[in-house]
Amino acid sequence: MKEILIKKYVIYLFGGSIFIFLLNKLYFRSWIFKNDVPEFLHILSFSIPNLIEAIIATLILTGILLQVREHFNKKFGFIKTLHIHLIALGLATVYVISQELKFHNLGGNNVYDLNDLVASITGLIGTFVIIRMFGFTR
Repeated sequence: MKEILIKKYVIYLFGGSIFIFLLNKLYFRSWIFKNDVPEFLHILSFSIPNLIEAIIATLILTGILLQVREHFNKKFGFIKTLHIHLIALGLATVYVISQELKFHNLGGNNVYDLNDLVASITGLIGTFVIIRMFGFTR
């Protein structure tokens, strides 16, 4: 099977997002609880996972859909890259927002918070814009 060649920035964005998630989970949150810090840092610490989830979901779904199009080129080769990006964004949006609104609990303990919803939407739109501006594949 022919693999798609992913741009390096996508790999860095993916890895960097996971690194930030782990840094937040393992160090930043505990530091915030131990210190007297402004409220926006509490909000940031609790909303980062939603932002990261939206970024990761959009990147993974984009990669999967581009690979499916490549693999089944005779059937799906006509689908434009823009449409692949939009489908990936749509699927990621359904997953991330439905989890945030408690339609399901696939991501674990989830507490509804407007800031988390804003972080999720920011991650979804931001990732889509970045992919459209810089591309996904070489």
